[in-house]
Amino acid sequence: MKEKARVLVVDDEPGIREMLSRELSVREYDVVTAVNGEDALQKARNERFHLIISDIKMPKMDGIEMLAEIKKINPETEVIMITGYGAVETAVSAMKMGAYDFVQKPFDMDEIFAIIEKALEKNELKTLLGVYEASKVIFSSIKLTELLPVMAKLSVRVLKADDVSIMLTDPGGRLVVAASSGLDGDRRNESRLAIGERVAGRVARDGGAVIIDGPLQKDPRFSDIDSFREIRSAIVFPLVMGGKTLGVLNANRTVSKEPFTQADFRCVTIFCSQITQAINNATLYRELDDKIREIRQMQSQLVESEKLAAIGQLAAGVAHEINNPLTGIMGFAELLLNSRELTSQQREDVENIFQQSQRCRRIVQNLLHFSRRRKDKAEEVALAAVVDEALQLSKYDLGKENIEVEVSFPAGLPRVSGNVAQLEQVFLNLITNARQAMEGRTGSVLKIGASLKDDKIALSFQDNGRGIARENLDKIFDPFFTTKPAGQGTGLGLSISYGIIQQHNGTISVESREGEGATFFVVLPVKAGEGPGRVQ
Repeated sequence: MKEKARVLVVDDEPGIREMLSRELSVREYDVVTAVNGEDALQKARNERFHLIISDIKMPKMDGIEMLAEIKKINPETEVIMITGYGAVETAVSAMKMGAYDFVQKPFDMDEIFAIIEKALEKNELKTLLGVYEASKVIFSSIKLTELLPVMAKLSVRVLKADDVSIMLTDPGGRLVVAASSGLDGDRRNESRLAIGERVAGRVARDGGAVIIDGPLQKDPRFSDIDSFREIRSAIVFPLVMGGKTLGVLNANRTVSKEPFTQADFRCVTIFCSQITQAINNATLYRELDDKIREIRQMQSQLVESEKLAAIGQLAAGVAHEINNPLTGIMGFAELLLNSRELTSQQREDVENIFQQSQRCRRIVQNLLHFSRRRKDKAEEVALAAVVDEALQLSKYDLGKENIEVEVSFPAGLPRVSGNVAQLEQVFLNLITNARQAMEGRTGSVLKIGASLKDDKIALSFQDNGRGIARENLDKIFDPFFTTKPAGQGTGLGLSISYGIIQQHNGTISVESREGEGATFFVVLPVKAGEGPGRVQ
């Protein structure tokens, strides 16, 4: 396809128009003429010109007014002004407004042609500058979601296209629009093709770029394809890397009557090479990022396994040391209960001692089971009832600190599967920690809430106490870690709670800012077969 630069000659003198038109045509320029500024603007709105040669003094609209309007239509169009003797100042003003150069009447044709060639060369350099800007974009980002939309916009500008779309192949082998410029949402969403379908699909299948000039029906390569819309000219270019087709770039001219040329094709070749490299870089980065995430997840799982193993060993030791004195306490309590000499108050107190000792024994048994990775037979657990029991056990201590408790559980919360005693131990520990964090403060409030989402129940324990320092958040569930003074905490409560929740296939986490309180979250899966309509 032979390339011709399109030139618009604007002059109200017929002799000058005809002379310039003839000389430019001999030099194989594609020439269009206009009789004044208004006529020129009308033609510039309907067609794209590489260059405009215009007289300054004309009726209806002079060259200066026309220049200002032309730059609004297409800022990249170069304009050469023709001026008569004594109007040099006006011509200089035109250059300040964006004209490329000016010549004085009477002019020499060799001078005109020299300026024309330089102006067209500048126009081509602007195109190369667009390609250079695209290169900078490619190397400044490795995220396709950020990169491809910018590339689509640059393609429209550099190729002077009316719309551009970049299609990528999805895992199912279909072409999907990943980014576009100039296309409306409906047109973009409709474009989803199998390889081999329509023009883009065939280009992706065959691997050869094409330039289409005019309606598809007149192109023997695609005459069997019904056109969705009127396209005057198009370039469809495959994005190929290592023999694999990654996608296709579609550039269309639907308004501009000028067809794409071989110069446009060379520009697209460079552009698509850059886009392909960018896609490949982004794919490699994504694969590397996925690998890093996988390694970090494995490291995290290893840390959790080591943490649970350490907790298990500690739990076994603690359980063994507590078991012997606990057996003695329960034995003496039973002996006292068999005595007939106890007053009613004394009997009530001893019964309370015996009941709490039994509770301690269950906790010890749970610790032993936990340390041996044994799971008790799961039972249906109503979390609201377990939380209420933990609050009853903490009622005296919470009241002594004047802590207000707000509980918010939605109706119809389904049950979970687990061990009641173990979960009660976790909730009691979280309530105790919250109480200790609010000690000595006025207006202390403990908020306990629950919500259901995606077959999981999320419990929250929120206090407005001292909060947790940022540097301690990652260590809060580690065995023996405590911020309490020596002798006031073992650092085992949260680590054991962490292990119990893990064994229940749940998660426990914390959010806190120092001085603003803390919120602990316990997430547990709903018992299989349970629905949101079953009341606890």
